[in-house]
Amino acid sequence: MCNRCDEAPCMRVGGDVIRKRADGIVIIDPDKARGRKDIVKSCPYKAIVWNDELQLPQTWIFDAHLFDQGWPQPRCQQSCPTDVFETVRLDDAAMAEKAQREGLKVLRPNLGTKPRVWYSGLERWETCFIGGSVSARVGDMVECVTDAVVALYVGNQKVGETVSDQFGDFRFDGLVKDSGGYRVEIHHALGNAWRKCELGESVYLGEVSLAKSTNSMEVA
Repeated sequence: MCNRCDEAPCMRVGGDVIRKRADGIVIIDPDKARGRKDIVKSCPYKAIVWNDELQLPQTWIFDAHLFDQGWPQPRCQQSCPTDVFETVRLDDAAMAEKAQREGLKVLRPNLGTKPRVWYSGLERWETCFIGGSVSARVGDMVECVTDAVVALYVGNQKVGETVSDQFGDFRFDGLVKDSGGYRVEIHHALGNAWRKCELGESVYLGEVSLAKSTNSMEVA
């Protein structure tokens, strides 16, 4: 969505075609913006799209027309059953305090655009994970393995440890993109296994089968 930036690149490119209202909502004038495809490319967040039929750059106007009619919240906030959205009217100091208290972040702060849209859990998109699922043969059946100890290594250094859940799944979050080689070691009474991987984007190792003999450990 449009990040309602205080230092919006689209406003620098668009001039009087784009304005920011007193409540912070950025509006593209549909009459002045006709044919201005350059405005689409100006947004580093790719929040402006091109309407080929109308020959207009467009973005969500944050339901500005509903606020003007007295609505206290945008339609998305009112209709979302899981309360994903929250709209607040705060000064900079109060917003900074809220962001610190709740762990909120803005997209790409290095751009210096001063966005007004804040995100919770953004680190899940900014970092990578290594995950997989642990299984073992028990009699004639292949079962998922709960409470297998899973350790993550970089070289000989252990950088994380977890246990598999009731579905045999495990996951290491918060890893840096393109951070190189990792090794996963898994230990359980039913057997052991290990895997290697190179972390560019997030890696899912798939099903990792435990074996009693260390010579049969899986390697990828």
